[in-house]
Amino acid sequence: MSARKILSLALCAALSSPLFFSVSHAEVRESSVGPVEYIGGYPTNETAQKYYDELDLQRAVEVYLWALPMASYGAMAEAHYELGAGDHAVIVVDKAAEPQQLVLTANQDTIYMSGALDLSKGPMVIDVPAGLLGTMNNIWQQPLVDIGGPFSPEQNRGGRFLILPPGYDGPMPAVAYHVVESDTNTVVFYLRAIPQSEADLPRLQKLVRTFKQYRLAEAKNPPEMTFVSMTGRKADFLTHEGFEFFESISRYVNANPPRPQDMAMLGMLETLGIAHGREFKPDQRMQEILTAAAKKGRAMAEVVAWHPRVPEKELHPYDGSPWKKIFISEDPTFHSADYLLIDQRTRYGFEAIGTSKSMTVAAPGQGSQYIGVYQDDKGQWLTGDSTFSIRLPKDIPAANFWSLSVYDNHSRSLIQNDKGRATVGTVHGTVANADGSVDTYFGPERPAGVPEENWIQTKPGVGFFVYLRLYGPLESYFDKTWRPGDPKLVR
Repeated sequence: MSARKILSLALCAALSSPLFFSVSHAEVRESSVGPVEYIGGYPTNETAQKYYDELDLQRAVEVYLWALPMASYGAMAEAHYELGAGDHAVIVVDKAAEPQQLVLTANQDTIYMSGALDLSKGPMVIDVPAGLLGTMNNIWQQPLVDIGGPFSPEQNRGGRFLILPPGYDGPMPAVAYHVVESDTNTVVFYLRAIPQSEADLPRLQKLVRTFKQYRLAEAKNPPEMTFVSMTGRKADFLTHEGFEFFESISRYVNANPPRPQDMAMLGMLETLGIAHGREFKPDQRMQEILTAAAKKGRAMAEVVAWHPRVPEKELHPYDGSPWKKIFISEDPTFHSADYLLIDQRTRYGFEAIGTSKSMTVAAPGQGSQYIGVYQDDKGQWLTGDSTFSIRLPKDIPAANFWSLSVYDNHSRSLIQNDKGRATVGTVHGTVANADGSVDTYFGPERPAGVPEENWIQTKPGVGFFVYLRLYGPLESYFDKTWRPGDPKLVR
């Protein structure tokens, strides 16, 4: 080999060696995470960390919104267990929900009975008496079965339901049940006894106590039931906030088997340290990111709830009115033919709780319907500093009862006031006008001449919204020949 060729090869080797250059080619770029540095087109370790912090934050915020239904119902189940519910025990609200019992958009009209089932230990049986209306949901607040109402398999006659855990392939009883296959181990149900006046309450209180619940293995000799009365008790059924939100998500993910439709989001959760069969042990960095994400996620949920990006004709049941639909879709799972209605799902999961077909599909004279209002007829938000009125025209379309209930927009629970009452309506003896219409008032002080039964006390500085409930909604509601008045500022 010639000396020239040897020299050329040596020079090429030197030029290709990283030791040849003493100065690297560094550049600084502006970005959404601030100035970031690259060397030879590669992100530095510091740059990579900045972007990973941002990536983890963004994923955690999206997880927050996606997981809201599970977070809410998981918290519901935990609260039930803490209050004494279990395999043979349910919670009973004997008269009406009380404001110190924090639960999303509860009503003060019906007797409530609710329970939480843990199917990880095997199938459960519930024996429901005739005359109750409600729903059973998986932990994602997707209806497993309607109970009572037009879409229940027992058609308001009462019945025995067998609730099977995910993938159950064990023995089945020879006797007839309404079989319900759950895809989650955690199941929450609630039932309402429907009064038409306060005089109905004693009869309905006895009715709910004929309910039974037990494991299938105990069917031959079911244990005695315990009915935990909520009268006078404080309780918090609300979704956990802050870092606790993600701690709770870890518990619920571990308690329930992964579902195929959730795999993508579960993959995002895994990058945050949360996975089925894994202990959640975040370091300080991740705790700080998740705490920030929970705060940002809640803020995003508030925006989605109070400023929904839904076409006007889909959102508002009446032209030119501030009243809004609670359910946009007739599908209580929030699925369209092609995709999940993620914002509508978030809106509902933040504001309300529990779904059923009888709440979404028109069935005159049966089930229930809900609409809400958050602003007055001028577009101003409802706040407790002012007094507003809502007129309901005569012939309010409810076969069973109607009511207007006021909720604190922060807790989305019944507003707390000196009266302990956040509802006006049929059951509460609301006074009608001579022509059959009803004038209702919402403000910090009762206006002169207004019956006590027609007024709900609000709190200065606290925003609120109002739900109109129609139980047994009539055709005039669905064909819109009857419509509620819009809130008007009184003073």
